[in-house]
Amino acid sequence: MFKRECAILVVFIIAIILILPFPAFAVEKQDKDAILQEIGAFIDKAPNAIRPVIFSIADEYVRVNKIDEAIALYEKALKILPSNEDLLGRLASLYNRKEDYLKSADIYKKMIELKPENIWYYNVLSDTYKNAKLDDKAIALWEDLMKKSNNPDIFVQAANFYNNRNNTEGAVLAVKKAIELKPDNAAYQQTLESYYIKLEKFSDAEAICNKILTSTKDTWMKGWADSELINIYKKQNKLPELAVRFEKDLAQAPKELSGYRKLAELYQRNNERDKAIEVYEKAVGLGSDDKDINMRFLDLCENSERFDKAEAQIKRIIASNPQDFYLYERLANIFVKAKKVDEAKKTWQQLLEKVPNDAGTFLRFGDRLNEWGDTNEAIQQYRKAQSLDTHSLRYTMRVADLLVNQGKIEDAKKELNDIIAKATDDWTKKEAERKVKDLEVKRKEAVSLPSTAVVTSPKAQPGPVPKEKIKQKAPSVKTVPAEKATKPAKKKGWFR
Repeated sequence: MFKRECAILVVFIIAIILILPFPAFAVEKQDKDAILQEIGAFIDKAPNAIRPVIFSIADEYVRVNKIDEAIALYEKALKILPSNEDLLGRLASLYNRKEDYLKSADIYKKMIELKPENIWYYNVLSDTYKNAKLDDKAIALWEDLMKKSNNPDIFVQAANFYNNRNNTEGAVLAVKKAIELKPDNAAYQQTLESYYIKLEKFSDAEAICNKILTSTKDTWMKGWADSELINIYKKQNKLPELAVRFEKDLAQAPKELSGYRKLAELYQRNNERDKAIEVYEKAVGLGSDDKDINMRFLDLCENSERFDKAEAQIKRIIASNPQDFYLYERLANIFVKAKKVDEAKKTWQQLLEKVPNDAGTFLRFGDRLNEWGDTNEAIQQYRKAQSLDTHSLRYTMRVADLLVNQGKIEDAKKELNDIIAKATDDWTKKEAERKVKDLEVKRKEAVSLPSTAVVTSPKAQPGPVPKEKIKQKAPSVKTVPAEKATKPAKKKGWFR
């Protein structure tokens, strides 16, 4: 039987190969028979060798949406390799695609028989039952598993199943069993806490957080528990009560940075930013170089538009981390928000001195200068970036855009033609050519526009003024100082 199925599959594969329109496969009948015989003998010895061929042919069928042909191929292959999980999984996926969920479920059950320890197979079987609207079978699957399993991961997956069905109480029972089997797993505790919050069992959720705070030494887990406590109390509109507790904790351990962190976070969640700033200032005053505390304080000051404090804080961070050059760019952005553009420019110059060979930094500085209306200086930065990165012509493209905005069309065309001559990729070349054509079209349109003659009409003779208009005042006209009237408007980039 095995050999017969091999022969069927071999004939099928060879038929596919031999009908391909390549000269290399134009063989005589005796040659075909010889190939069939040799491959058949090889498959008898090493049946797994056919898998790559099967997958390639099936993938081609799927690509052209011949799902039935792909299914037939996999079913033939499985008669030779009945326990191959890859083949079974692919066949089940194709039945799912056809919405033939019962056949797909049968395959997943066979996969579970082959590998009962693979929890993923239970999940896909459960999902298949759900897609087939066989919810009772899906429920029975997990209930049966939980009766006979001592694997905590099974209970966690069952909890996920119940939770997705909005059966949170069932999810709680399942994850509690997982915790019994593996009490030291903090992730199980976190999952249970989330279910309690969903059920609004806040005291139970708080108890889990308190247990973690007293039992673990892991800093991250302690931080998570503190944040969850804030979340629990906020949902109950009881943050002031928790603030008293956190303030007491800080008073008892004034050198513990975690106390400052959680109290400041609580104040922020309660929209008390000034109090949070005071807490962070005290933490920073301890002389600590904790980067998390320092960055949280900086973020808070900047988001609260306390730019004087943000400036002082980021300068403090830079002093401790002089090699973190990105901090200079952030300082410049803070200066811009504080309307100190000159200080921002100086900061950018300091940054460029530290990274004189980084084209990207010159590019970003050019972008900022363009935003501030300093177009000529922006062009100089783009040219500098271009000199540093000769593999990309995007900087010259930026220059051309700004020249167009300045009305320097011929100069812009010169830059674009330079790009066309140097471009090594089709997209850049075509984009530059498109922009040159656009400029030519605009130039021709401007030349072809008729000049409009100014026609003056004879002055009307003064006549009697209607009474209803005698009391009307002429509209007031605001005068604009000469220096403001001639000030060029800020121009934006000419990008598409």
